[in-house]
Amino acid sequence: MASFYKMFHSLRTVLMALLACFSLSLPVYAATSLFTVENVTVDVSAENALKAREKAFEDAQVKSFEELTARMLSESELSSFQMPPASTISMLIQDYEVSNEKLSSKRYIGTYKFRFKDRDVRRYFSGQGANFTDVSSKPILILPFLDTGAGTVLWSHQNAWMKAWAATPGLSSGLVPIMLPLGDLSDISDIGDDEALTYNKRNLNKILERYGASEAVIAIARAEGTALNIQLYRTDRLRPEYVHQILERALPGSASDQIYMRAVQSVKQALRKDWKQKTVVDTRQQGVIKVRVQFGSLQEWSNMQRALSRISGISDVALQALSPKEAYLNLTYDGDIERLKLALAQADFVLNAPRFQAANGQGLNADYSRGLLGGYDRDPVADTVYELTRRRAGQQGAVPGYQLQRPGSESYQTRF
Repeated sequence: MASFYKMFHSLRTVLMALLACFSLSLPVYAATSLFTVENVTVDVSAENALKAREKAFEDAQVKSFEELTARMLSESELSSFQMPPASTISMLIQDYEVSNEKLSSKRYIGTYKFRFKDRDVRRYFSGQGANFTDVSSKPILILPFLDTGAGTVLWSHQNAWMKAWAATPGLSSGLVPIMLPLGDLSDISDIGDDEALTYNKRNLNKILERYGASEAVIAIARAEGTALNIQLYRTDRLRPEYVHQILERALPGSASDQIYMRAVQSVKQALRKDWKQKTVVDTRQQGVIKVRVQFGSLQEWSNMQRALSRISGISDVALQALSPKEAYLNLTYDGDIERLKLALAQADFVLNAPRFQAANGQGLNADYSRGLLGGYDRDPVADTVYELTRRRAGQQGAVPGYQLQRPGSESYQTRF
């Protein structure tokens, strides 16, 4: 055993050096669409064009940060949060783009896109003592069926509900990215107009795989007088399950299509609100767990490292031991273990139940792992290890998600 351990110790030294080469350039956080705010439109008049443009740029920064704040802060925090001045906001902006500029002698119109510095934004909210979320959902696929009274339609050109979603900019960005199906031949063959609640589960999974979405949300809209009744269904079980209802009322004098556009925003806000209930955290609450990951090659291990480095909610990934086929890591995370599982799931990682290798474990793997962890005289509690695995492309499986209110019952967990 002594000779084996010496051989292992030499091998581990080499592997540590290789690991350092892979890890030097990996950031702890990577910017995501959560920190990108698009389609910020401003229209400002002033004494002259230059002042109008300057005022428009300032207004655009404030509007973009208001949107970012609405994405990240808890509902209770939003009601009392005081917006910082534009000078503070500008320090949090990484870069920006402007388009659709129109300029006259005293008026400026433009559309801005801002990318915020993710680390600095987190630091700012933490400094304000605010509870916020920085965990974005995996993309979800919206299936907007319209109930015509004679049945449901999805792909028909008469589906005003689908048209409203298609006309909404920025669906793929934000806290809960949303995807809309193209309605090509593959989509139409997998789910028909009359299959809102009778779809084939295997065909639905094929659609999800094509679009790279984690879940589909079925949103059935039905006109009720001057109002629009939207019913949302989860699809991660054997059959669709009704979980939420939104009633959108028409505004006096508004165009007929405006109720659909406002209903789109209401659905987006409902999904965002429920996602925040699962992921908002006080960053002063932190935990550390030990995990084991297995891999088939150093390239696969490098890819796993990169994926872990991009997960919001994990503040530190510390390597404890490394072998040619497995590694032990300490993960420092914000919030509780359930939030960590949810954050990992968005990057296709699955955190399995903890295990402990007994001191009398048999076989090479048991001895090898104990060599990795530094010997046999360890505290069993400290040796509690979670198994961290990577979900393969196209692999279906439960991904924890939203908390929606089921009519007449307590809040319960859904995926979408």
